[in-house]
Amino acid sequence: MALCHPDVEWTAPEDGSTFRGREGVRRRLEQWLESFDQYRYEVERILDCGGDEVLVIATEVGRGAMSGAEVRSTNCELITVRDGMIVRIREFGDEPAALEAAGLSK
Repeated sequence: MALCHPDVEWTAPEDGSTFRGREGVRRRLEQWLESFDQYRYEVERILDCGGDEVLVIATEVGRGAMSGAEVRSTNCELITVRDGMIVRIREFGDEPAALEAAGLSK
């Protein structure tokens, strides 16, 4: 949370809802992580998008709390940083959409 600006915004890909402020980000993370017994986030690449944005492409691996099944998915987050603090996180479920949003698609 120390890296997040007090007015940070995080937009989730599932329904486009936006979580605001550090407490909103904390709530988003807690909601996501409570469905897993085990979870890890493996950063694959960080792309400089120019200006104040970076695109983080990662693999999420988790074991479902209820099912015990392992799940693996690609996660892309377009992060806006100002004055050394995260001010906006936009999450995408697929890399082409994230690259387009970042202005990096061909």
